[in-house]
Amino acid sequence: MPVDKQVLERYKVLNRCLRNRYKGYTIDDLVDECNKALRRLDKPDVSKRTIQNDINTLEADYHIVLDETLKQGRKRIYRYADTNFTIPLFRINDEERNKIGDAIRVLENFEGEPLYDWVRSCLMQIEGGFFDENSSQVVSFQSNVDLKGLSHFNELLQAIITRRVLKLKYTPYGKSQITATIYPYFLKEYNDRWYLIAQVKGHSYYAHYALDRIDEFEEVALPYKEAQRDFEDYFDEVVGVTVPDVDSEDIVLKVSKPRFEFIRTKPLHLSQRIKEEHKDYAIVSINVKVNKELDSLILSFGDHMEVLAPESYRKHIAEKILALNQKYISDEENLHS
Repeated sequence: MPVDKQVLERYKVLNRCLRNRYKGYTIDDLVDECNKALRRLDKPDVSKRTIQNDINTLEADYHIVLDETLKQGRKRIYRYADTNFTIPLFRINDEERNKIGDAIRVLENFEGEPLYDWVRSCLMQIEGGFFDENSSQVVSFQSNVDLKGLSHFNELLQAIITRRVLKLKYTPYGKSQITATIYPYFLKEYNDRWYLIAQVKGHSYYAHYALDRIDEFEEVALPYKEAQRDFEDYFDEVVGVTVPDVDSEDIVLKVSKPRFEFIRTKPLHLSQRIKEEHKDYAIVSINVKVNKELDSLILSFGDHMEVLAPESYRKHIAEKILALNQKYISDEENLHS
C-alpha cells in the first residue's frame, strides 16, 4: 500500500519502538515519539486515534504480530512478539544490497565525470539509509530532500543533457521577479544549496540561479548555444559559485589556533597554503577571486580570522564588519524603542 512521507515517518518510529525489547511503550508513549519525529519535519502533531489506526494498518497490511501479554499496570505495552521482526517496507535483502554495491562499483569507473560525486552520494544514502533485519540506520546525511527548488533538479539536468533553451522566471532575494531566456550548462552544489549555471540570451557572461528561487521555467524553440568553456575547472579560482571577471589574488589570513586546526583538515580553498605557524595563531594564504561567498566565509569566523593582505581587501572586510555592527546597533535600538 503506498504511503505518503508523513505516514512513512510514523511507520518508521513505530517500527523502531515496537522492536525495542528493553523499553516498554504505551500508546501514549508511541504518540509522543511519533509527534517528536513529526515536529522535526515541521509536520503537525497527530492524535492517539491516528496512531491506533496506524497500528491496525500495520497489522493488516504488513502482518506485524504484537505481544498481547505485556502490561504496565493497567496499560498495555506495545512490542513485537518477535523483536527481530521489522516491517518489510524497511527491509533490504542481500540481493538488493549487492545490487547497490554493484552500482557503486560501476560508478567508480566514471570518477572525475560530471555529477559523479553527487550520484555516488545518493547511492551511499540509499545503502546507508535502509533497514535490515538485524540493524538500524547507520548513516545520516545532511542533504535536505525537501529543499525548496530541488524538484526542479531532474528537469534542469535533462534540459542540459538534451541541449534545450529555457525561459526562466526567477525571483532574486529582496527583488522583483525577472524573466530570462537562458542556455543551461551546469548544476553545482554549494553550502547545501543547488545552483544552475547558464548564459542569458544576448549576453556573454555566465549567470547562476539558486534552484530554490526559480519560480518556473519552460522550453522555448530556439537554437541552443554551446558553452565556450569547460565547467570542470570554471570554479577552481573561487569560493562558492560567483565567478567575477577579475584576476585571482593571494588573500593572506591570520587564523586563531583552534580554528586553524579546523581549516588545516578542511581547507578554505584548494589553493590554501600555510605560511607561518605559531603557538596561538597561523598565517595562511589562498589564491582566489574576491566574491561575496569569500566575504561570507571569512566573516563567519568572527574574530578568529583577520585579513592581512592585500590592503584593499582588508579595507573591504573592515567596511563589511562596520556595516554589520551598525545594522546590529540599529536593530537593537528599534527593538527597545
